[in-house]
Amino acid sequence: MPSKNNSRKFRVKQAQKEQNQVNAVNGGPASEHLVNGINALTVGTGPPGDRRSLLPPPPSEPGEDGYFVERTGPDAATRRSASLDISIEGINLMVGRRELLASATLKLTYGRKYGLVGRNGEGKTQLLCALAHRRLPVPSHIRIAHVEQEVQGDDTKVLDAVLQSDREREYLLYWEKRLLQDQSDWAGEALMEVYERLDELDSDAAETRASMILRGLGFTAEAQQRPTREFSGGWRMRIRLAMALFQQPDLLLLDEANNHLDSVSLLWLAYFLRAWPRTVLMVSHDRWLLNEVAQDTILLHRKRLVYYGGNYDSYLKTRAEQQRHALAVASSQQRRAAELKNFIARFGHGHKKMARQAQSRMKMLQRLESEMIEVDEDDPSLRIEFPAAEYLPPPPCISVNNVGFRYSPDGPMLYRDLNFGLDCDSRVAIIGPNGAGKSTFLKLLAGEIVPTEGWISRHPKLRIATFAQHHVDSMEDLERSAVDHIRSLWPTLEVAECRALLGRFGLSGSLATMPMKLLSGGQKSRVQFAVMAAMRPSLMLFDEVTNHLDMQTIDSLAIALNAFPGGVVLVTHDTRFLSLVANEIWVVRPGKSPQESGTVEVWNGDYDDYKAAIERELEEAGLLAAAKQEAAALALQRLSS
Repeated sequence: MPSKNNSRKFRVKQAQKEQNQVNAVNGGPASEHLVNGINALTVGTGPPGDRRSLLPPPPSEPGEDGYFVERTGPDAATRRSASLDISIEGINLMVGRRELLASATLKLTYGRKYGLVGRNGEGKTQLLCALAHRRLPVPSHIRIAHVEQEVQGDDTKVLDAVLQSDREREYLLYWEKRLLQDQSDWAGEALMEVYERLDELDSDAAETRASMILRGLGFTAEAQQRPTREFSGGWRMRIRLAMALFQQPDLLLLDEANNHLDSVSLLWLAYFLRAWPRTVLMVSHDRWLLNEVAQDTILLHRKRLVYYGGNYDSYLKTRAEQQRHALAVASSQQRRAAELKNFIARFGHGHKKMARQAQSRMKMLQRLESEMIEVDEDDPSLRIEFPAAEYLPPPPCISVNNVGFRYSPDGPMLYRDLNFGLDCDSRVAIIGPNGAGKSTFLKLLAGEIVPTEGWISRHPKLRIATFAQHHVDSMEDLERSAVDHIRSLWPTLEVAECRALLGRFGLSGSLATMPMKLLSGGQKSRVQFAVMAAMRPSLMLFDEVTNHLDMQTIDSLAIALNAFPGGVVLVTHDTRFLSLVANEIWVVRPGKSPQESGTVEVWNGDYDDYKAAIERELEEAGLLAAAKQEAAALALQRLSS
């Protein structure tokens, strides 16, 4: 049986043959307006001479639900010959009255992977949005994909939602269907144009590609056939990411794309992006991902874009060396300036000869001051401190005995027969696929939910503090300040005590008294840290604590947790944070079927061992090879054009 692709090529040849016969009868081609690229397809439905375009430009900017992919622009021939590099000078970017960039220059070489870094609030997200929505002069032929919001849930199957996201392909398939039913003279030639463009898009392999991308992001074959409305917000963000990867844009903009990915999907994404032959500009607070993917690093700092070759660790090393050198030069200049000033002060009004020398020194000082180096030092790191617990219970502080759990009487068991103890000096990281029950497991430890089977005992003097991202996102009464929020929990605390507590987490001055709705996600997280510190806990549980934190704050939090004398249990996708804090790894594994219960197992090894095991699983599933094939096909497309 011939393949779909061969069948389509046969139809192209058949359409060409029929059209040549029509042209021979009519004395010329049916349309003078056909060019490479669907924007110029011209067809007609009436008698000869009644010609009009039935194909409006395909949908482009910005798509529904915040998804953006640019598909308009010059025809295909022009696009293939044009440069896909980006160079924009004199960028001035404002948000309200606040200036984020001033006379900055953005340079992106096609095919390179860039990490965009900088402190929270510097304007990284705003820069990506300005690029995506073409508020900056990006060449019109460059196609851009940007993931901003989760997909809106409806009855569309996940796989179909990804396929339909390529509007150009959907548009061409629609016209293929219409033109095949049309017997007019011009239809054969129009159909040839449609088929040629579908072949350029490798349309027949689209479903295989979309399914591979979804599998890499954690969607099983069964999950790909479920309606999008059945998935949570985090999984819908994965669908949106799959759409962006499927679209094959020239420029892919990723803003914290890893926030909703588990360890397996994150590893696959890093592999996919490394092999991908197109431009990537990514914002991430995951140092591991930046090190794995980025070939160059762009620092957004003090309204400028500064470029560094290499990944994030390489950038840190280079920047530190530059700062040391600049500091040494600046110190030397300052010493020389002090010597000149001292000479001028001593001899500026003395003997004529000495006065002339003083005048000469004055000119030297003026020249030196005009050449003074300004040391571009980083902002001081936030210092975080959790006070020691009032009491540390003897081990085990929590004992789990034959525990099983499910959310409803007729629902599947998430886990069964769990038995272990947790001490108040433990440093445990809980990892596993999304949906396996990691957050549920934390709730069981905290006592927020009770086991379906078995029991959990806690030392009567154990004090537990929890951090959950959904708690931060849904803080009650955001109209009140952080000070008022803490006083609502501890009415006996004085305002000065609350301010001192918040100050330990970088929330001093007006940040402590303004409405919390005006605080950033990272600042709201710090309010929750202050609440946890006020509890003086002996055990702290963290669920995805790094989501809204910049890398400097993540490092400060790791230092604080290592200094904390109590126990720490954390669920995190941030592999570097995990390696800095945890010395024990527990893996939550889902059951292989709805009838099979999941497990929680102590991993015998470190995270590098676990990552190696994941890589073997991905290799055995064929996902790494498929990602490499996808990259090779894209590179070949560009070379052949």
